[in-house]
Amino acid sequence: MQNFSLRNYLIYKFLNSLFGGVALGTIFTIYALLPPKIFSIGGIILALGAWILSFFYTQLLQTKPYKIILTFMEILPFAYLLSYLLFPQTFYGALLVYGLYQIGFIFGDYLVRNETLIFHSKSFLSKIDKTRQIGYLGGLVLSFVFYFGLEQFGILLKESQVYCIHFLLLLLQCLVFITLIFSFKGNPCKT
Repeated sequence: MQNFSLRNYLIYKFLNSLFGGVALGTIFTIYALLPPKIFSIGGIILALGAWILSFFYTQLLQTKPYKIILTFMEILPFAYLLSYLLFPQTFYGALLVYGLYQIGFIFGDYLVRNETLIFHSKSFLSKIDKTRQIGYLGGLVLSFVFYFGLEQFGILLKESQVYCIHFLLLLLQCLVFITLIFSFKGNPCKT
């Protein structure tokens, strides 16, 4: 149906989920500075944003917009990683990271729905989901090992640990972005 480098797309999905698994534990420390009402406001904005986006599905549920939005969604993590690295453990830094994550979540349903339409093959969708779960599990294990290693070097404060892991996340996000670009190129295969 649509042209993609399927092998590179699977590598992208693995690394993307690996990033998500590594990043998961960081938000609890980062968001600790935010009052609970911020999460309510963020949830309202998220729901409204996703609802408004759904009105444009007729135009957006195609390969070209998918590639553009997906590329934007992989540039977005660079913004929140740098936001945290520049403003660690500050209210405004946490608010900025939360806001950027919420923007990403607005497009979540769209990306999953469009991915299903583009890669309509049941066997390839199964490969995508298996790859994603392996990546996520790998990310959780990697973060555990990373934090354990930091403790062995005497870095015990959770704020310091979360700051350090952001350098690993920055490296991972570079790999995610590169593999995404390569999934759009190369020897395209049809799904």
